[in-house]
Amino acid sequence: MMSASAPVTVQMPDVSELTMPQPDPLVEALSLFASESSGIAARIQELERSHLERMETAAAKLRDQIAAHLQNQHRAEFQSGIQVLREEFEERLRLATAQWEAERQSLLNQARHRNSSKLAREVEQTEATLQALQQKIQAMLNDPTVELSRVMQEKARQQHLQAYLKGLKFDV
Repeated sequence: MMSASAPVTVQMPDVSELTMPQPDPLVEALSLFASESSGIAARIQELERSHLERMETAAAKLRDQIAAHLQNQHRAEFQSGIQVLREEFEERLRLATAQWEAERQSLLNQARHRNSSKLAREVEQTEATLQALQQKIQAMLNDPTVELSRVMQEKARQQHLQAYLKGLKFDV
């Protein structure tokens, strides 16, 4: 029951409270979702960047390995090719040397043959000259009118011819 002394007042809501919308529980959830999705997107981008860096590093490492392998392979092929060329060159050199030596021997034999016939003629002529000089010296010694200096000159000439003949015979 109501007492008469206290007036009853009913509280009426304020107009501003009635016109002000109440906070929507979805806005806060949406804001949290947007914040979380931004974080997730940033992490995804970071993962993509990290993955891209690792892929680039792996690709560079693989490129270097392939380049090194190809260099080694080409170096081995190059060395093999050089070895083949060296062996071919050495074989050609051996054949050319053998051919040159055969031609040299042939030319030497021809020269010796020509020289030996020339040399034999020269030996014969020198021996004949020495024989004639010996007879001349003997005749000069038997002739008392011949000066001794002339006999000595002819004797010196005889010695020179004998030395020359020894040299010719040494070459034969």
